[in-house]
Amino acid sequence: MRAVWKREMQGYFFTAAGYVFLGVFLAVSSVLFYLEILNQRSGDLPTFIGEMSYLWMLLSPVLTMRLLAEEKQKKTDQLLLTSPVSLQRIVAGKYLAAVTVLLTAAGMTLLYALIVAVYGRVYPAELAVNYLGFILQGCAFAALDLFLSGCASTPVTAAVLAFGANFLLWILDLLENAVQAEWIAGTLRFCSLYARNEPFLMGQLSFAGILFDLSVIALFLILTVYRLEKKQGGGIRFRKYSTVMLAVLAAGIIAMDIGAGQLEKKYGWRKDCSFNSISTHSAITQDTLDNLKHPVHMYALFRKGDEDAPLMELLDRYAAAGEKVTWEQLDPSLNPALISRFSTDTETPGENSLIVYCRDTGRWRVLGPGDYVSVGMDPDTGEYTYTGWTYERSITNAISYVSRESVPKVVIAQGHGELDGETVKHFDGLLTANRFEVVYADLSDPEYMPDPEDMLVFFSPQKDLNEKELSWIMELADKGGSFLFTCDYSDPTDRMPGYSALLRSYGFVPLSGIVLADRNAPETYYSGNRMYLIPEMCATDLTADLLSSGADTLLMPGCRAFEETDGTDRNLLVSTLLRSGKTSYLKQLSGETTSLDRAEGEPEGPFALALQARRVTAGGYISRACIVGCSGTLTNEQVYAMTDCQQLIVRMAEFLLNLDASDLDILAKEAVRPALGVGSIQPGAVLLAALPAGVLLAALLVLRRRR
Repeated sequence: MRAVWKREMQGYFFTAAGYVFLGVFLAVSSVLFYLEILNQRSGDLPTFIGEMSYLWMLLSPVLTMRLLAEEKQKKTDQLLLTSPVSLQRIVAGKYLAAVTVLLTAAGMTLLYALIVAVYGRVYPAELAVNYLGFILQGCAFAALDLFLSGCASTPVTAAVLAFGANFLLWILDLLENAVQAEWIAGTLRFCSLYARNEPFLMGQLSFAGILFDLSVIALFLILTVYRLEKKQGGGIRFRKYSTVMLAVLAAGIIAMDIGAGQLEKKYGWRKDCSFNSISTHSAITQDTLDNLKHPVHMYALFRKGDEDAPLMELLDRYAAAGEKVTWEQLDPSLNPALISRFSTDTETPGENSLIVYCRDTGRWRVLGPGDYVSVGMDPDTGEYTYTGWTYERSITNAISYVSRESVPKVVIAQGHGELDGETVKHFDGLLTANRFEVVYADLSDPEYMPDPEDMLVFFSPQKDLNEKELSWIMELADKGGSFLFTCDYSDPTDRMPGYSALLRSYGFVPLSGIVLADRNAPETYYSGNRMYLIPEMCATDLTADLLSSGADTLLMPGCRAFEETDGTDRNLLVSTLLRSGKTSYLKQLSGETTSLDRAEGEPEGPFALALQARRVTAGGYISRACIVGCSGTLTNEQVYAMTDCQQLIVRMAEFLLNLDASDLDILAKEAVRPALGVGSIQPGAVLLAALPAGVLLAALLVLRRRR
């Protein structure tokens, strides 16, 4: 076998064949690397490797066309077949020679990864998995094309056959997305060398994928030996090979691959080596799945070929990790009844949606692409960017929500000039995504029946409560009701005695004016605007978890202050949540105000900007309330993107409803790889040109000497 391998290696590098393969491969891959990586200064090597893998389809025929077909053309095949070397060793030697050249080409492309490592960041485990799939795919194509070389009479015919077969595999891969019959689509999917490579490109170490590629290699090498054996003996040697034995062997290999794929999917055997561990779920998710009391089924509404690959991978992991979790993919255009079933007056599931449904509770939640990303704002440019993937957080929260025996309810009050649903939609969406049921209620509606178990939210009302409304709200408080208030500096609280009385019952006394930061304390305000306060988060039982995790960065655009109670009422405990800077001050704004600088006599801080309260009622209940001096902190999209206000809102709702701190605060996964430095283009471009040029120079030196 070694002699055959050495002979074929000489055939590659003492002729132009090997240099043509390496030169074309490196030239095309260099162009791809420049366009995809250097030109965009991207560190996304997996995408580049995925595009580079299509070169196997185009160039593998160049590598294998002469291995057996040339023997026939030169009439040396009989000499080879009658040599003392066994056919198995001959085929293995020729195949290993082709693989050696293939590995040489793949190894030289590691210089691209070196460029990314110098000017950006490379993730070794992910890169190793990417290259493993890349190389195995190339080896599988080489085995297929070697078999076709044994079927052809000339190298040109072998090349045409090999390219046609490779291209047909690609066409079948596209055809699988268009076929409606599931068994046909499944068969095409099973045979696809391209689909098998997708997990590796995602950084998923698929043992079933490795087994499949090795099986393809073994099968075509056995078929090649069988082909030569048949030609050597003038017929089929019954003792060694037969059509029946080959059929049984092929069936066994197919059954083994199908079984391995099913077991890998069922038990979640794939190892996640991606840079952001996108398909690895946390211990929090595992605990949620282990404690599910009701089965949960998920419908992934995706057309074939348009799937969200990370989402599909993660859904497989959920199904493998939880016995009560199942999922299926459905084409939304073919299932209108399902869409109608889970539609509401305000929401209709569309394409690329995920429906999480629990039959026992009758609840469901629809997740869309916007639920899988966290958005941040660049303070320098003011542009919104994706900062992380939140697949796991959204799905786990949805599973927990639909399977709970009961769901805490948040009632947003309307009818008194409060902020409307459009203004508070981000607040609504945040709590909905965190397992709360959010509803809107007009307090003047006689059909509205308040429940002490609910949380009642007042978003900066502009009209006072009437005596009847105030009476039943006080009754609600006496039964342990909970309240969240916002009070902007422009709210006319001094003209709303009923509402002010409700606030005072919890020790909340708004101060007149707007809180401004001191010009000489830039750490207390944002971007030169002294109305945009950066408050200090105080230590309370509500904020303890936030402070310990560092989620204490907030922004309050235009803020009102409150008196800090002296604690004389033994049935009332009031604590400061947020506080302004020590040198802040209160300013009375009017049409005559010409300067925001502090004037003589204006009160100086620090001021309480948010308060929490517990009141023991006459009936022995504990009523809870919070007030925030800036509604924008709870509703503004920019504040959501720039600060930790979302964590504060969720924790505040849990405090008011007397729930344990959320166990589903799952961190977002990294969304993008670090970009390359600006200095990467010039040296990278030089190296890219040097690779194919080096191959050309080596070819000239060797071939000229050979000539």
